[in-house]
Parts: sequence; C-alpha cells; structure tokens
Amino acid sequence: MFRRIIKYSNRHFGLFKKISSISDRRIKPQIATVKILASIVCIHMANLGSLHSFSQSSSRKTFPSVSTIARVADTISLNAIRDVGAYVYKRARKQKMLAPYQGMWIGIIDGHEMTTSDYCKCSYCRRRNVSKIEGVVKYQYYHSFTAFMLAGGKYSFILDIEPIAPGESEVTSSYRLLERVCKNYPKAFSTVIGDALYLNEKIFKLLESHHKYSIAVLKEERRQLFEEANKLSLLVEPIVYKDKKTTYRVWDHSISGCWDGYGRDVRVIVSEETTTKRVHSADGAGWEEKTQVANWMWVTNLPGTDKAIDSIGDLKNTVKVCHSRWQIENRCFNETAGTWNADHIYRHSANAIIAILLLLFICVNIFNIFLKRNIKDKKVKTKVFLISKIKAEFLSLKRLSPLIPIPI
Repeated sequence: MFRRIIKYSNRHFGLFKKISSISDRRIKPQIATVKILASIVCIHMANLGSLHSFSQSSSRKTFPSVSTIARVADTISLNAIRDVGAYVYKRARKQKMLAPYQGMWIGIIDGHEMTTSDYCKCSYCRRRNVSKIEGVVKYQYYHSFTAFMLAGGKYSFILDIEPIAPGESEVTSSYRLLERVCKNYPKAFSTVIGDALYLNEKIFKLLESHHKYSIAVLKEERRQLFEEANKLSLLVEPIVYKDKKTTYRVWDHSISGCWDGYGRDVRVIVSEETTTKRVHSADGAGWEEKTQVANWMWVTNLPGTDKAIDSIGDLKNTVKVCHSRWQIENRCFNETAGTWNADHIYRHSANAIIAILLLLFICVNIFNIFLKRNIKDKKVKTKVFLISKIKAEFLSLKRLSPLIPIPI
C-alpha cells in the first residue's frame, strides 16, 4: 500500500518532482535538499511519528541520517513548500477532487497550540506563567500557529499555516495568514469562518477588500450586537424546522449601527438547537430520553435572501455552514494530532517545526483524496486501518531507490 500511495501522489500531483524545486540556506550542501524532503515525506506517508522510529526502519540506509534531516530542516524555504501545497491544491481542484460544502466554498481559520514543555525552549517559544506555589515562578513553553483549511463533506483540505510569534496575538498571526491565503488562493473560497476571536473589524475589512464574506461566533455579552440581537429575538417569531433528532429555532436579524469599528450593516443569526438523545437511565435498568439545548449566535456580512419562500432553505444552509467551523477542530487539529502525530516536535526550531508541519499537511491532503477516490477494497473501512497497512509495507521494504523517483 505504501508503493501505491507513492505512485498515486506522483501520477496525480507530481509530488517528488515538485519538491525537487525546494531549496535551503546551506552554502555547499553535500546532500541534495530533495533527498531530505523525500525522507520527511516518507516519514509522514508511513506515519512513523518521529525521527527515532525512522532511524529504526529497515530501509534507513537508503536515506540521509536523522541528524542531517533535522539540521537541514532548520534552513528549508517555507515559501517554496507553500508553493508545492498550492500546486497540489490546483491539481486537485482541476481534477475535481474537491467539492464545495453546502454549495459554497468555505474557508475556516483557527489557532492551535502544540506540545508544551517546562524545560525545552528556544528563542521563538511562547511562554505562560503556571506558578502554583507562592514565591516560586514557573513558566511553560510552547509553540502555536494559526491554520486555514477548506471545508468539505467527505474530507477537508488544509491550505496553509502561520506561526504565532512570542508576544503577539492569534489575530495578528491570522491577519498575515489571511493576506497570504487570499493572494495565493484567490478563487479557492468565498467565505471565511472563525470563532469569537475573529469578530474583529480588521479581519472583516481585510476579507471584504478581497471580495470575501466573513462569519464569526458572537459570544461576548457586553457587545451591543449581542444585546440588540436578544432584544429583536423577543419581538420576532423564529423559523422552526427539524433536522434528524435536532429541532432548530432560528432568527435572522439585520442590524445596523451597533458595530462602530466595522461601520456596516451585518446579519446576526441566532440558533436555539434542541437535541433529544436516548441514554442509559441512572439506575442502569433501562433507557431514558435526554434533552440538550444549545444556543448559538453568529455575525456575518453574507447577503440575505429577499424571497420569503427561500428564507427557510437559506437559513438551513447558512446554519450548516456556520457549524462547519468545527471541521478545523476535528479534521485538522484533533485528527492530525491523534492520528498523524502532528503535535510531535521533530526538531525544536521555528523553521523546522513549520516546514515539517507544512509537509505533513500536504501528505494528509493527498492521503484523504487517495482514500476516498482510489481505495475500492471494502475491507479498508477506516483511515487507521489504511495507515497501518501503509506503515507495515514501508517497514518491510529493504530498499526504496527503485520506488522513490529521485536519486536517494
């Protein structure tokens, strides 16, 4: 299966040919950069999870040493790796491997914190005070980044990431990321969704300047928008509908003059969602129905519909789009950290961390497409099973030179 995914990535995306154009800052390299990058790609494709596991594999003699891989990762060009990711996206989009979500091309942005440490640190580590004993100062060191991905029905597609430097906020990092994504992927998405942190006039205006719409969660009760939306909800009847086991009561308010920093009219969508679940009773003797109520509010500059007939369908679709924000938590952060070891620090330096993560997300994107479009075997039902088959074949290989189309 390892051979198969390598051939697939070459046939459809020309992966190893594209990474041969990536350079590093070494003056007189004895080992070509493409050999280092091919090694990292193989580590990710086989889901080895660490350089130590890679050093123990039977085919390690055909690759550079792990110390060389780690050292060169400090100097690899990040923009060149991003260009490879953009090329993979364009190939996937051209071959119709990607599909819109609910009829819209949705971008999702959020921040993520990697593995923390009380001792290991570098000059680019962020730190926080975790002191519990009075008079004893204790710091915790960590790296974090913001990520941008495309929402999808069957699978999502991670486009880019940007590190959060020490002393700066997530919004500052996300602003740089959005500027770059809008430049490199101008037609990839039409709407961007973020959590309550992205209810920021600078973010909304930046996306508007690139002809993109914005959606952000509204949580802060002190905001005038929050108060106005609650008052209007008491005066207007909601649109009620049911989807599976959840009953929705949705209000769609058009509010003006309540967000001075933005200075434009916005829509505030209020959703009260009641879900009935069948759970075990307290005594364990039977079942009982349990009702859970969740309240959500979103602010958006998406245009509404003027037709009363289409209002219910438009709101249903908009609420689903708003809830798609969870894809970045589930499919990007949680899945890559739990399944692909994305939180593991291969090399503790700012450049190496981002370079290895960018290559990992390229491999994850190709893997998701490979699983949904190329695997027809009914025995392969889960990602974990397919990953284990790929890893098992990689570990059984004695030599990779005929397989990898570069001189290793």
